[in-house]
Amino acid sequence: MKTSYILPLLCCFYPASAISQSPNITNYLTIEYHNSIKAYDTKLEKCQQTVIVITPDDVKHISDDWNVLSSVLSYHYAKTQDLCTHDELQRFTLLSAKLQALKDSDKTMLDKYNQLIMAIPLTFERTKADYFILPEDIREQFSSLEKLNKPFNLMKTMENFE
Repeated sequence: MKTSYILPLLCCFYPASAISQSPNITNYLTIEYHNSIKAYDTKLEKCQQTVIVITPDDVKHISDDWNVLSSVLSYHYAKTQDLCTHDELQRFTLLSAKLQALKDSDKTMLDKYNQLIMAIPLTFERTKADYFILPEDIREQFSSLEKLNKPFNLMKTMENFE
């Protein structure tokens, strides 16, 4: 008999409770979302602050064709940046999806931030197209170079190839 009284009360009060908490949930997720952007940015900066530089001597035994080298350097740079920030990007993506699902979230702000943050993972995807048309044996040789499998300084690397 007691459950017959509790069930209507739950149905009555739960929706009101959920509605009153919605702004709190949105605020909390928005704060966490912005924190995830900061964490991603901080990690990306850390990943880019490396002394590792690729030189022509590191790769000339595989290829000295600039078209091949630019494709390889672009791909491996984007790949290492993507791998380095994977956890932060995953958290950002999860929070973004949660905020997108809420009715009272700022969709315009989310779209702008999402476009900015997703630029690196999308660059990685675009570089794959150029990289994977290279012959497999060439890709395997480049992939076996330790320097290419760690974050490297792209600007200083490019200066070496001028």
